Amino acid sequence: MSPRPRRSAQPDVDEVLASLDVSALRRIVSEAAERHEDVARAVRLAASRGSGDVAQLRLEVDRGLRTSRFLGYYESRRWSAEARPVVEAIRDAVKSSPSAELVALIERALGHVVKVILKADDSDGLIGDVARELLELHGEACDAGVADPIKLARWMIRFRFEDQDFFEADPVRYAKALGEIGIAAYRREVRHRREAGDDSFSAKYAEERLAVLDGDVDGIVHLLGGDLSRPHQFIRVAEAMEELGRDDDVLQWALRGIAATSGWQVAQLYDLAAGVYSRRGEHQELLRLRRDQHSRMPSSSSYGLLRQASEAAGAWESERPAARAILADNDLGGLIDVLLSDGETEAAWQVTVDHAEWDPGHHRWMRLAEAGEATTPGDALDVYLRLVDSELETTGRAAYTRAAAILKKAARAAKASNREQAFGDHLQQLRETHRRRPTLITVLDKAGLP
Repeated sequence: MSPRPRRSAQPDVDEVLASLDVSALRRIVSEAAERHEDVARAVRLAASRGSGDVAQLRLEVDRGLRTSRFLGYYESRRWSAEARPVVEAIRDAVKSSPSAELVALIERALGHVVKVILKADDSDGLIGDVARELLELHGEACDAGVADPIKLARWMIRFRFEDQDFFEADPVRYAKALGEIGIAAYRREVRHRREAGDDSFSAKYAEERLAVLDGDVDGIVHLLGGDLSRPHQFIRVAEAMEELGRDDDVLQWALRGIAATSGWQVAQLYDLAAGVYSRRGEHQELLRLRRDQHSRMPSSSSYGLLRQASEAAGAWESERPAARAILADNDLGGLIDVLLSDGETEAAWQVTVDHAEWDPGHHRWMRLAEAGEATTPGDALDVYLRLVDSELETTGRAAYTRAAAILKKAARAAKASNREQAFGDHLQQLRETHRRRPTLITVLDKAGLP
């Protein structure tokens, strides 16, 4: 039989395009646009970019960012992907030629997308991402000074209070574009709504952001802090002070919250205070803060933060024993995690020996076995086999696939520890025990586990 002729290499598309004259290219694009809507859209958007014509872009906004039907999960994903070229065309226009007409067009686009979200399964948040990007582009266009301040203030009120209640048009973000006139108009409308009894989240948010915009510390504490009984209230006050660049106040409210409250959110207060010390280069204060956090909320995470602070202060070698002792007394799992992260596999294994009645859990046993394969493959093998038995307490292909993956690791450990015969016997016994699970047997066969 004669050999099949080798297919010649395909020419580079760019080279082919370069060799064609304009009329041929126009014909090709025209025919493609007739067959494919995405090509037609790309042509129209390219034309709007080249001309700077907002009217043409508006047609694409109306055509590409609206729908009259409910979108299911997969349809929502497809819709958001198809909306991308329109968003990118708007982005190009914002960069090249911002104008009052473009600002109005983005507001129109946002209105379309909000209506789509209200009748779509946007579980992945992809349509929401389109709205957020448009809102960012709206702010960028307004920053160019092309928006009418009064019209902008009215749109912000309408967008947040009437059109929807899940995207924020933040007056602090728009302060430059609003100017004194726009801010005054926005403030009047918020005040009128509050006086009329509007107790919605939107009204409260607007008041809070105006207090931040004004730098009104008393107002911020009153509006954001509430009764100052829970960590999140102190967090909100401290974050507002950080936004205003008032580090002394950030530190004051963060430390007050640390002293007065409890719960997992206190960690964020520690982070806010740590941010101040880091910005000031106060390494000893940062070390003291992280030491206190690790003592109060011991975990592998607080250990890592303490380590960073200690290294910055040149004190980690002296801090480490006490930091590990705190984990040993309060969080054995965290202790194993940091020992493994530090490459101290033998010490991590010893924790399980010293606390034989304690179960580190599936994930940590796996990490221990994987880390110990190189030095103690026999111990790793024993762990792998126990984890396989644990997986097989559950039926179903997913559990069987996980078990097969662990068995492959076990085979490697068996070879390294010269226990291949014992492993083979164990595997045969496993097959016999679970012979009524044909799916498991199939998965083992496909994995090459005889």
